Amino acid sequence: MKILIAEYAVATGLPGTYQGEGRAMLSILARSFEQLGHEVVYPTAGPAIGAGRGIVLEGKSDDHFEDFLAGSGADAGLVIAPDEILPRFLEVLEKSTVNLGCSPAAARISADKLACTRRLEEEGVPVVEIAGSNDDGPFVLKPRFGCGSERMELVDTLPENLGDRIATKYHRGEPLSVSLIASGDLVLTLTINKQLVSVEAGFQYQGGIVPYRSDREEEILKAAMMAASALELRGYAGIDLVVGDLPRVVDVNPRPTTSIVGIAKVMREELADLILRARFGSLPERVTVEGECEFRKGEMEL
Repeated sequence: MKILIAEYAVATGLPGTYQGEGRAMLSILARSFEQLGHEVVYPTAGPAIGAGRGIVLEGKSDDHFEDFLAGSGADAGLVIAPDEILPRFLEVLEKSTVNLGCSPAAARISADKLACTRRLEEEGVPVVEIAGSNDDGPFVLKPRFGCGSERMELVDTLPENLGDRIATKYHRGEPLSVSLIASGDLVLTLTINKQLVSVEAGFQYQGGIVPYRSDREEEILKAAMMAASALELRGYAGIDLVVGDLPRVVDVNPRPTTSIVGIAKVMREELADLILRARFGSLPERVTVEGECEFRKGEMEL
C-alpha cells in the first residue's frame, strides 16, 4: 500500500524542539511501514528523514498542508498535528483516503481539556478534577486547548479571570503515560512510560523512560483503557496520568506521541503492523517488550 504520514511540524517547518520531535516520530513510523514493504510518502518543508519519499510543499501554511492531505493519492494515511487543529486535518484526510488514526470527533473532544475531563468523569474514569471557586489550592492552570505542557503553571490561588485557560486541582504523584492502540472495543496497551517533567520550570516535558515498571501496573492500565473506551479512541494514542492516591487521567493525546522513540527500541512488534491491524485486521492480546530506553527531548536529532 501507499501510506501517507503527515507530520505537521516537519511539513510546515515549525522551529526548535517541535521539529526535532516531529522528525523523530515521522522517521520511526516511516521506517516501520517500509519494513513491512509499504511505500511511504510525507509532506515536508525541506528536511528529509532518511526513509520514505518526502514531497516538498509549495508553502508552509495550513492550507498547503490540507491540500496535500486531500491530494496525496495514498491508500491510507496518518496525521500527527497539534491537538487543537488535528480534527480539521482528519476530516480532510477522511475525504480522500482511509484514516489510520483517531476519528475527527474523538480528536475534537480530546483536544478540549474541559470537555474531555467532564466526559471522562461522566464515564467513571478517575481524572484530575476541574477546580471550583470553593476549592483549596494549589491548582494547575493550563490552556483549554493546547499541546503538551505549554503555558502550564502551579498556583496557590485561582485568578479572577482564567481567560483561555482552565484550572484543575493539583495532585501529587508520578507523571506517567500509557501508550496504546485502540480498535473498536479492543484496547491494546503497549507500555507504561515515565514522563520526565520539571515542575519548577513550569511543567516542562524533558523526555521519558520506556517502559516504566510499576507495582501499580494493573490499575494504571485500567484507567488508561477506560479513558480510551470512553472517548472511543482509534489507532495510536497516549494517555497522560498522575499516579498518586489514584491513577488520574490528566490529558488524552489522540495521535502518536514522543514515547514511540522509546517504544520502537524496546517492543518486538512493528508499530506499523499494529496500526494497520487496528484498522484492517485484529490486534494481538499483548506485545513483547524487552529492555528499557531513556530519551531526552533536547537530544533528538534536529
